[in-house]
Amino acid sequence: MNPEDRDAEARVNAVKGLTSVCETLTQKRASDPGNDDLSLFLLIKTEVMDTLLKALDDYSVDNRGDVGSWVREAAVHGLEKCTYILCKKMETYSEGDYNDDTSSLFDSNLATRLIGGMLKQGVEKMDKLRETAAKVLQRILYHKSVSVPHVPYREKLEEILPNKANLQWAVS
Repeated sequence: MNPEDRDAEARVNAVKGLTSVCETLTQKRASDPGNDDLSLFLLIKTEVMDTLLKALDDYSVDNRGDVGSWVREAAVHGLEKCTYILCKKMETYSEGDYNDDTSSLFDSNLATRLIGGMLKQGVEKMDKLRETAAKVLQRILYHKSVSVPHVPYREKLEEILPNKANLQWAVS
């Protein structure tokens, strides 16, 4: 995605479409118990997550204002969904079944890049984007059914971002 392109809506739709394709393909894989091919999940980790993280750097502006924020917001949601896809896949294996490919689907490097990207969006000037990033980060930290490993400074983040529903991150 090139932020120099003037069509912000196309970039937003590209991010949403990429996320949707990942969800659809992994759901189909989950319904086929005989298919244990990790190539799709490794592609999500390497290519899709990298693309979504790069979308967090879209600061395009046109006559409508900061249209890049639309792309960044879509990327925040996409990163959350793809994180859950990768972490759920890791959880489907019992500890003894882990191999290097499976255990590396969501490693400390990816976790650091993800959390860093969320924190960057969480301190943006735009209220809506700041609130979206904080809520997504809160869901990642406290998700009931999916454990996200390797979160850097998790304890400190949990102090700053408690598991409460009434936090108002959109307030300046």
